[in-house]
Amino acid sequence: MSGVRDVFDELNTEIPFSEFEELVENKVDEMSGLVDEHAAAILVSQDFDQGKVESIENLTTAMDSAEFTAKVTSVGQLRTFEREDEDGESSQGQVCNVEVGDETGHVTLALWDGMAKAAAQNLEAGEVLEVKGYPKDGYRGLEVSVKDIERVSDDGIDIRTFDTYQIDDLHTDLSGIDVTGLLLDTTPLKTFDRDDGSTGQVANLILGDETGRIQVALWDDKAEVVDDFEISEAVKVSNVNVRERDEKLELHAGSWSTVEEVDEIIEYRPNTTDIKNIDDGVVTIAGAVSDAYDKDSFTRDDGSEGSVRNIVVEDGTGSLRVALWGDKADRDIEHGDELLLADLSIQEGFEGGTEGSANWNSSITTIRKAADVPKRETEAPTEKNSQATGLNEYDNDESAADDHDEDTDEDGETIEVTGTILGTGETATLEANDEQHTVVTDEDLRLGQQVTVRGAVKDGELHAEEIF
Repeated sequence: MSGVRDVFDELNTEIPFSEFEELVENKVDEMSGLVDEHAAAILVSQDFDQGKVESIENLTTAMDSAEFTAKVTSVGQLRTFEREDEDGESSQGQVCNVEVGDETGHVTLALWDGMAKAAAQNLEAGEVLEVKGYPKDGYRGLEVSVKDIERVSDDGIDIRTFDTYQIDDLHTDLSGIDVTGLLLDTTPLKTFDRDDGSTGQVANLILGDETGRIQVALWDDKAEVVDDFEISEAVKVSNVNVRERDEKLELHAGSWSTVEEVDEIIEYRPNTTDIKNIDDGVVTIAGAVSDAYDKDSFTRDDGSEGSVRNIVVEDGTGSLRVALWGDKADRDIEHGDELLLADLSIQEGFEGGTEGSANWNSSITTIRKAADVPKRETEAPTEKNSQATGLNEYDNDESAADDHDEDTDEDGETIEVTGTILGTGETATLEANDEQHTVVTDEDLRLGQQVTVRGAVKDGELHAEEIF
């Protein structure tokens, strides 16, 4: 790459040669091999000289300025702030963050003052912009401080835009977006001391939709709304930012955000694992509580206090002891409750065997309380029934056999049961009249769904022929 090095040496830029080489390789690929590396290097250097870049992936903070075309994916709210000039005079400024993207990536645009106000009022997702600005390191990585923007006709940038994002569509370059999900879990409000001596507050919501689940961190005054919502309500968080923590995405909501209940039906379809198939790692299960023990408190090595509570969950394929740590030990969970436990850490138990651990990264959603589970109704014997039980058994062999077929699940018989889906995966778990059935079906069933299943029992499993 000596020719590439010569071009780089003549270019007045602060980027490292390795980054320039990568831009050259991208250019070669972009031109489908029609240019060699030296020619590609010249084209890249011209982009630097003119400030024009072919795509967002070519933006770099070493550029004094940049010009590129991108599509708006979201428009944040207008924010007002105090600033101080060189003479010490204070004034108010305004800023609006706009997310734009192309097929190669996304970047945040920072628009200021009059341009910020116009963007917040008039700019919409899906519009295509010609952007001129200054790349720099922002709070969440590279961003572009905008000098000028101009609407242009859609030039075929093929990326999706959203009014409200689904969880699977989130990425780290997003801010000022809206997300709606089913409330799966919450954590209590906590206070903490910042490095500057001030006190902060934080609480968390866990939201889920048909594409996944995510944690929403509520900061300072916004944390106080955590107790305003009930599990399984549909909640919309607006003007929130995406962050990455421990290699997982989460949403951050502050004073600039809104959190509200909405009248929407949100389907949450987690991929649950049958307890009999659990292995090491992190799993999501669903089942009923068969045992619930008292909470235990303990003192850690550093002198802090902790708490843990153990429960046993069954799903029709097996049972698992689950340790609930910290705030989760205080949850209102009792025998017979039907739960969804997401992101359990599976490990060896204290007394051997396999055990689940529900920590801060896990969520526990009550599908149904034990008090709400319908009990099997027992019909009081009538005079007619009493007489029937006394009939000559030899005269009623056929009738007795028919009754037996209706009440038991023997292999080969066809049965019909109505109940609630408690687990999904390779098979589904259906609870009906306090009994659990393993259902084999290709249909997409969701947790908590009320269904009637008709089919034949084979090897102890109900093979669904109809589901309605």
